[in-house]
Amino acid sequence: MEMTIAPSSTRPLAPVFDLAPLSPALGAEVVGLDLSSPPSEAIVTALRSALDRFGVLLFRGQHLDPEQHIAFSRALGPLQEVAQKQYQLANNPFIYVIGNVQEGGRQVGDPSVGRLWHSDQSFLPSPAYGSVLFGVQCPPEGAATLFANMYAAYDALPADVRERIGDLHAVHSFREYYELLRHRDPTQPELTDARRNAFPDVVHPLVRRNPRTGRLALFINPGYAIGIKELPGAEGEELLAFLCAHACKPEFVYAHQWRDGDVLIWDNLAVNHKGTEFDTARYVRRMHRTTIASTPDAYAATLIH
Repeated sequence: MEMTIAPSSTRPLAPVFDLAPLSPALGAEVVGLDLSSPPSEAIVTALRSALDRFGVLLFRGQHLDPEQHIAFSRALGPLQEVAQKQYQLANNPFIYVIGNVQEGGRQVGDPSVGRLWHSDQSFLPSPAYGSVLFGVQCPPEGAATLFANMYAAYDALPADVRERIGDLHAVHSFREYYELLRHRDPTQPELTDARRNAFPDVVHPLVRRNPRTGRLALFINPGYAIGIKELPGAEGEELLAFLCAHACKPEFVYAHQWRDGDVLIWDNLAVNHKGTEFDTARYVRRMHRTTIASTPDAYAATLIH
């Protein structure tokens, strides 16, 4: 079933694009939009509205060079670099290369990132608003990306749990995440003091609000969250484990099977995500990601207290 999204106006306008829902849990395919040219203000407004509704947007059959990818992403908001500087695209630091791709015998893509459920850049004081991931070269099997609807996860919690977590906060740690990453992939460089100091642990509430729709989301993930500030010890560990397991139940999840030329945009408040394994001996995977930053004011608008 397709639906048309058009910009708000006091006079009739031609449709901006069509949307086809991807799953009962979340997501929609955007039909009829070429991302190789920067979008108009009307299209940006419509895309943000669609992200508020669906959490993840898919664009098939795109052909983007790095400059086009950056131009489209920047139209949605300011861009930020990722912490893994060694996997930035040469001469394009806003593009993060993901996958097992090599050039000249050197690993240019991050081969092992994203295998835990997470929300991008939740270890920052103002976590990233969105991510734009372009499938440059996608294996024909495996290498799916799973997305979990954090609005639905919050809504499905028992009432007493929703009341309990409304005033609680989680500690998010880049350091802990990176050590787990190095344990899985020893080729990752050691965490230097400079990088450790650049990304100290931060605290975020377990519940945040979409400032445009008012929907409440469970803001928790096992990739970066290491504890609950107000509940040290076993009680906090048990609650954190329960929330993380609850958030990725199958009824909240959409699994995206990539094709070359796919572009996915997601809202990091609305969804958690993780990548799945693939046969790295048979297939090469190359993905390019840009990250849309938030700001202190935009982050503050998502707080419920």
